[in-house]
Amino acid sequence: MPLLIVAAIVIAFFAIAFALQNNRLVAINLLIWQYEGSLAIVLLSTLAIGVLIGLLVLLPGLLKRGWRMSRTKRQAADLESQLVTRDQELTTQSRNAERLRQSHENLLRSMNLTDTNTGMLDARMLPQTLSALIQQMKLQPGNPEFDSIGLLIVEAHRQQPLGSVDTTAQQNAQLDVAISAVIRRSVTLDTWLYCDSRDANGAQFMCVLTGIDKTALKQYGESLRSALIDQPLSLPNAAAVAVDVKVGGAIADRSHPTNEEQLIIGKAYQALAEAGKHSLNPIRGSQPIKIVQVTDT
Repeated sequence: MPLLIVAAIVIAFFAIAFALQNNRLVAINLLIWQYEGSLAIVLLSTLAIGVLIGLLVLLPGLLKRGWRMSRTKRQAADLESQLVTRDQELTTQSRNAERLRQSHENLLRSMNLTDTNTGMLDARMLPQTLSALIQQMKLQPGNPEFDSIGLLIVEAHRQQPLGSVDTTAQQNAQLDVAISAVIRRSVTLDTWLYCDSRDANGAQFMCVLTGIDKTALKQYGESLRSALIDQPLSLPNAAAVAVDVKVGGAIADRSHPTNEEQLIIGKAYQALAEAGKHSLNPIRGSQPIKIVQVTDT
């Protein structure tokens, strides 16, 4: 504001000086209108009229830009309010989902159906689940959700460091819990998770999915493996453990059906045994993920 006042004073000073030095009378004719006055007054009036016309020409654009900016600010405020509301809704839904999951796990634990270490369903329940899904595939031929049954077996072991390092059973159990936490975060909500922790060298994790093809099942396995090997896993004692992961899977669909749940399990374990082996083709090298159809030999 002070700068504007100073500029106005300077302009007024020059205008007065110009008027005092150019006070000769001149005659102005415009059509039938005539005017006689000071040269300075005529020039200054002409300048003022030009400035006024320029402002009138710019005024619609300035008003339009002001309205647009005002509308943009209102829209931004509305979007920000919607984002805050959505964040609150997502937070509430996440809390409700976590409470529901915890309640579900408590119910399964009370029925002695879960693994005591990881909280996942016990692998002994896997055949029953596959048998029920096979029946659903037969009973719902037009339902795409039951067009296929896929089983992934994930095996993750700590990377062997240089030299001999002994690990306790408690450390292995903690690693299994860390692996199960990563798997839980990486799977979709419609995935059935199982754990077999009977092996002292480390647990095996099973994922059951429906309605996907062989390619999608392999991509699913690759995403699980990437989530486990991208960075070392954190244990409760602040230790970071890197793991080696291999995945074997089997899939049964309407083109490759089966009536035996044990066939799906056996094929998945067969694929797991073949995963990680060096291929005879040196270009392909080691394949840490292997997916087979139940009808593959």
